Amino acid sequence: MRGSIKGAAGKIGERLWLAFANLNMQQKLLIVFLTLVCLPLVMISYASSYYYTRSIKANTSAYGTEMTSKMLLKLDDYVTDLYNMSAMPLYNKDFLNWLADPETSLGKTLGMDLYITNLNKIKPDTVSVYVFDNYGTVTLNVKTGGKRNNLNQVKSEWARIAAEGDGKPMLVSTQEVTTGKEAYYAFSVIRELKQTKDLSPIGFIVFDTNISAIKRQIQDFDQVTKGKTLLVDDRDRVVFDSEGQLTTHDLSADPSIRKATGNEGAFPYEIDGKKYITTYAKSSLTGWKMFVYIPMAEATRQATVTRNVTLLTSAVFVTLALLIAIAISYALTRPLSKIKLLMQEVQTGNLDVSFNQKYRDEVGLLGRHFNIMVTRIRDLLEEVKETQTRKKEAEYAALQSQINPHFIYNTLETIRMKAELNDDEEVADMTFTLGKLLRYGVNHGEQRVAIADELEHLYNYVALQNMRFSNKYTLIVDIPERDLTLPSIKLMLQPVVENAIHHAFKQRTGPGTIRIGVRHEGELCIIAVTDDGSGMSETQLKEIRDHVYGQRPLAVAGRGIGLRNVHERIKMQFGESYGLRIDSRPGEGTTVELAIPGRQDEEEADERC
Repeated sequence: MRGSIKGAAGKIGERLWLAFANLNMQQKLLIVFLTLVCLPLVMISYASSYYYTRSIKANTSAYGTEMTSKMLLKLDDYVTDLYNMSAMPLYNKDFLNWLADPETSLGKTLGMDLYITNLNKIKPDTVSVYVFDNYGTVTLNVKTGGKRNNLNQVKSEWARIAAEGDGKPMLVSTQEVTTGKEAYYAFSVIRELKQTKDLSPIGFIVFDTNISAIKRQIQDFDQVTKGKTLLVDDRDRVVFDSEGQLTTHDLSADPSIRKATGNEGAFPYEIDGKKYITTYAKSSLTGWKMFVYIPMAEATRQATVTRNVTLLTSAVFVTLALLIAIAISYALTRPLSKIKLLMQEVQTGNLDVSFNQKYRDEVGLLGRHFNIMVTRIRDLLEEVKETQTRKKEAEYAALQSQINPHFIYNTLETIRMKAELNDDEEVADMTFTLGKLLRYGVNHGEQRVAIADELEHLYNYVALQNMRFSNKYTLIVDIPERDLTLPSIKLMLQPVVENAIHHAFKQRTGPGTIRIGVRHEGELCIIAVTDDGSGMSETQLKEIRDHVYGQRPLAVAGRGIGLRNVHERIKMQFGESYGLRIDSRPGEGTTVELAIPGRQDEEEADERC
């Protein structure tokens, strides 16, 4: 997997480099300049903006967490005051006696009303005070709007809560309170009242406090943060919502509420596609948690302004740098463009051009050498013209003294006919065969021939050798008819067979066999020439291979020259992936394989030639 990824990355890098290398010099200078100057500037601007924003977020989270804890402490102080207020009746003996007395009198009623009224005046946000005795009597004081509509329904619940507190203050979360005139949200503090003598319960007291007491603590901070604040109880029900939409709602399934697992902290959060920095703190007194949602856009507003100013300034400098780079690159590449145009003129044959050298920099030196080169080309052309004239004169003189190859063919034909007149058939056949060999090799026509033509020439050559050596050699050809039309080069097989005759059977007095077969390996056609001669040792085989492949000259003069010639001509005709392979074992013979294009590469080979 890693290898494939690296390979793909390498290919992409190679393509990018090739695209860059094909650009003109002015474009390359612009890219290099922008990369070295503009890219660092942009990266520095981005890095500074990123870390500045990150620092602001961290500072906002720390500040928000600290302020949330302080606001919660203020709220705890307010609740503590309510707790203390609920305990004040325990220090008034007259009030406790009135509450424990089942009888009703005018003095008792007036005294309790006065005391409760005074209690209700201590805190401005306490809306009502209710006192219940054990005889079903309730004494109350309300500031505005009248008593609760559901007082009879909540009385039993309050009594149960008071009994659970067993003299300790109990905090009841926010509820919606409706009266005959208005509706509001209030939270309650309940305490069971007991006799100081025997601590027997004689009733309980309830303070209803408007959530405006909480709002006053929070609204100033919300104006600073441009966010919102939630206060939830220990059961994740909303005690207070600064937006007034979620009060008394159950938020136990809300992700931000569930994410607050510690006593205080901060984390990023998103609501309806809008990002917030959320800070929270938990009260050790009430168990309530306060959440402050600070809009990310407000917290990072200054960082955004700084980033925009930085980017705008960077864009201005980049534009100026680009204009300067264009001017400089044009000034640097203009002389090169002029030299390029002059070279194109020279390419069309116009040598009456010259570069006007003004400076001594690299371009000036290049122009100077260009002028020297053009002058030298003019001189060389004059020399070539003179040499060609002399060469034509020499060729004409050589042609006059050259023996016409047709004269040789005609002379061999005359000898053959003379031999036939003298009834010397063997001489006539040898002369006829030699003439065909000579005509095939000397013909300067097309160098590409079919394998069938090569085999015909090879049959003539082996026939001539058998005439010399009394049918000593047997040639066995096993090539399918469909492969006889494959392209090959002239005189490809005969030198290989000739090498076998001269060297493989040199020390053998008996007959020798040469086999020629063919096989296909992908796009290659392999023609194998195998003899059953004496073979070669590893040392001799290495010397022959090194010579054929052009790595060093042959130690034994004359051996392998024809093989190297065939190998190089095949590579010249068909390409570097073709040529000869040689294998041999002492006493087992030698195999020479000739790799040429198969039928599918025929058109490609034709184009190359």
